[in-house]
Amino acid sequence: MYSPLSRDIQMYDQSNTRKKGPVHGWKEPAVSPVVGIMLMLTVTLILAAIISGFTGGIAKSQQKPPQLLFEASMVNDTATPANSFLEIRVISVSEGIHTSDLKLQTEWKNQSKQTNRCVIIPNFVNADGKTYPLGYGPGVQSGDGSSNFGNYTLLAGTRMNVNNSVTTSMDAVLTQYWDQSPGGITDGTPIRIQFVHVPSGSIIADKEITAET
Repeated sequence: MYSPLSRDIQMYDQSNTRKKGPVHGWKEPAVSPVVGIMLMLTVTLILAAIISGFTGGIAKSQQKPPQLLFEASMVNDTATPANSFLEIRVISVSEGIHTSDLKLQTEWKNQSKQTNRCVIIPNFVNADGKTYPLGYGPGVQSGDGSSNFGNYTLLAGTRMNVNNSVTTSMDAVLTQYWDQSPGGITDGTPIRIQFVHVPSGSIIADKEITAET
């Protein structure tokens, strides 16, 4: 039997009935809008911190290497071999450069166009129990072994020297073939000298000199 009261009860039931899900029962909102926004902001801040640290590391790794300006001379005195020498003189630097951060490279070609190359590594003994070229002047401390390549700092006025009073020292810097005849360094032979800054992997100085006899 139909009555107005039963109609009102039916309408109330329909308007207040929540749909059941297939498994989990009553459906409720998963995350409120406020919580969702807070989560998004948190993720954004974390990503920003990561990206900032990453780009900061790249900028630091791309810092400019130091600058070095030098001049050099090499004499192969065939009349008096003990007077032969190679000397490098530092003209200027952008900042003090410790030789432990450097590699020194020399290269020259003989009359047959064969390339002779040397790489001098810091504190790697190459002649007479020492590491040539030896340092003199500014940036070189007093004390045993302080003049070894790898133990001194290049400053304006620093000199780096190898001379034939210790024959093997010339071999260590210019290869054992430098004084051969024929096939060695002669008057006018071009000699290339490079300084490599190890931390940055950059060649910071590159110069070609001409040998004299």
